[in-house]
Amino acid sequence: MTTAEHSSDAQAPRRELLLVLILAGVQFSHIMDFVIMMPLGPQLMRVFGIAPKQFGLVVSVYTLSASVSCFLAALFMDRFDRKRVLVSIYAGLVIGTFLCGLAPTFSALVAARVVTGIFGGLLQAVILSIIGDVVHPSRRGQATGMVMAAFAVASVVGVPIGLSIANHFGWQMTFILLAVVSALNFILAVRFLPPIREHLARPQVAAGVLTDMVRLLSLRATCVSAFLVTVVGITEGDLPTVYMFAGVASFFISPTIGRLSDRWGARRIFVSSSIVAIPAIILFSLLKQASLVMAISLNTLVAAVGAARMTPSLTLINSSVTSERRGRFMTLIASVQQLFAAVASYGGGMILGEGSAGLDRFPVLGAIVAASMLLSSLLSFLIKPVA
Repeated sequence: MTTAEHSSDAQAPRRELLLVLILAGVQFSHIMDFVIMMPLGPQLMRVFGIAPKQFGLVVSVYTLSASVSCFLAALFMDRFDRKRVLVSIYAGLVIGTFLCGLAPTFSALVAARVVTGIFGGLLQAVILSIIGDVVHPSRRGQATGMVMAAFAVASVVGVPIGLSIANHFGWQMTFILLAVVSALNFILAVRFLPPIREHLARPQVAAGVLTDMVRLLSLRATCVSAFLVTVVGITEGDLPTVYMFAGVASFFISPTIGRLSDRWGARRIFVSSSIVAIPAIILFSLLKQASLVMAISLNTLVAAVGAARMTPSLTLINSSVTSERRGRFMTLIASVQQLFAAVASYGGGMILGEGSAGLDRFPVLGAIVAASMLLSSLLSFLIKPVA
């Protein structure tokens, strides 16, 4: 090996770190754009004079539009430079976020959320595709963990700041400032991300989109906030504290689990995390009247094991497909995840029914989630890493 080649190899982790940090910023932008809606719910319902059912439409149109856009984008995702795809989609998200801040009516806000869903839903798939193409397999788990930690940063830092801005200057200003921050990060992405075209030099695989789609099964359920307030007995004012601890735990867990995935194997860490997660989910769903400390402890445990499953699962999936198919495959995964998130939210609401009494059936949701974790752990043995 020549001196120049050795120097290049030594600098590779440093270049990867810069790339991952920029991608984490992109991830933070679209996660923040999504998660800020729920805390803003009471203010939006008051301003627009809408009921919770109408507010649910604002949330669901995002996931549904994201699912459709991901499915359609899978048809051509691998045909272009990944940097060009990323910045184009990111530009759409910035515009959509601005439109949310400028929305004068409820209908305009719904339309703006459709725009943000179309672009925001695609970003994680592109980010993971870039990590799979650029980051060496021995460091891929750690890189994925760093990017996934953006969710925790959005929860711990972004949501409290966003709510504070909304309370002092109005909900529109939250979206406008988020769009400004995203625009600044967009400039960094354009300036510092390298062209990513290696996958274009390889023959495109003829396997159809539906062939890839059958490789994914996902189920998620929510309603945690209502459960904590109505059944567990904590106050709405305590919710930020509960989620802050959960976010901090996720922030530290994701990179650590990523490093362990690189060292011990993503599948082993995923299955081990699931073994811990299943009883944690069941125990949390059975929680009744409890102290704030108990609620924080169990919710933090659930968030931590959730983050511990997410990073190795994405690393394992990312490594199971070759570069020339990675963009399409990861986009299909995002499509199905968004679709099942919408279905699970609706299904969870059907199980719980109307009124606070329905939350007594929360253990049923816990059992469904635990069963899905067991199933996904078994299915993980069918995934064979190839790159």
